[in-house]
Amino acid sequence: MNSLNFEQGDIVTANIPFSNMVGSKIRPLLVISNSDYNKRYADIVVLKVSSSKENPFPYNVDISQKDLAFGTLRNESTIMVDFPVTLEKEEVLVKIAHLSQSKLLAVKQKLKELYQL
Repeated sequence: MNSLNFEQGDIVTANIPFSNMVGSKIRPLLVISNSDYNKRYADIVVLKVSSSKENPFPYNVDISQKDLAFGTLRNESTIMVDFPVTLEKEEVLVKIAHLSQSKLLAVKQKLKELYQL
């Protein structure tokens, strides 16, 4: 799938290890690296998306179907801004959606807060 162009805001699926590095899971991910970077390099930077809302965290951004410019999510979910992953494009299984511009701006704002940019 590395022949696809990935844009910032795309939601893709890939097999991602758990944070304790024991096991992994196919999950949705938000492409956060900019489109120019995505065209030039074999990797993309993504944020984990989870349907679990057990542990609300101040850097999570909740999303639902109305927050997508196109595509579909199975469940209301949360973007885990504090969980960036660098991923080879070849590991992407499928592009499933694209985040709306307004919700992408909310994610960028949380990134600024997290990293004090």
